[in-house]
Amino acid sequence: MKTIALAAAALAATVAAVPAGAVTYTATNGSTDVFNASAAGAQYTFETAANAAGFVRTGGTIMTGNVSGMGANPYPAPADNHYLAVKSNEVATIASIAGGITGYQSISIYMGSIDAGNTVQLLGAGGKVLMSYTGSQLADPAAANGSQTLPATNRAFTFTAGQGEVLTGLRLTSSVNSLEIDNVRFTGAVPEPTTWAMMLVGFGLVGAGMRYRSRQTSVRATLA
Repeated sequence: MKTIALAAAALAATVAAVPAGAVTYTATNGSTDVFNASAAGAQYTFETAANAAGFVRTGGTIMTGNVSGMGANPYPAPADNHYLAVKSNEVATIASIAGGITGYQSISIYMGSIDAGNTVQLLGAGGKVLMSYTGSQLADPAAANGSQTLPATNRAFTFTAGQGEVLTGLRLTSSVNSLEIDNVRFTGAVPEPTTWAMMLVGFGLVGAGMRYRSRQTSVRATLA
């Protein structure tokens, strides 16, 4: 048991020593297929106002359709689609509160009519900001001009934590009306350190039990 505990401690020390990495992302230009695929497994599609189990959303307004100067349905979502609009100088957050989970490896969103004034921040352990992306960065190489029909300004994104980091949520802000997102999906749950330790102990006990049974079998075979 002491050996198992020491191994768990050594693993924890190794994990803690891994240098923090950046958050990277991939982007896919919008289409009906891309939008539909982004909804698969999403914790938030905003079709209801309820918080998803293990997550909490604050700020922003759930909208449907196009409302001039207020929000635009991400292209090419259905006309009756619901999405989250973050208006000028508002702040919205979507964060994990799941017990036993310290964070996730990636977060995906579908973002509509990307404006230069939009900002997406990726949050890590303790709510710290790991990376901040402007609308201009997210629309690149297209102009972040808020186009409601251009595939390059209506995109699916997957943000991935670098080595030694986890993602716990998003913070969304905008200096213009509005920042629109849909289909928020957290993937690759990372257990808390105590959960890892319990798993290691469990694996160790299973291994010890197998070795014990192997020895017993060997002794019986020798006696026979």
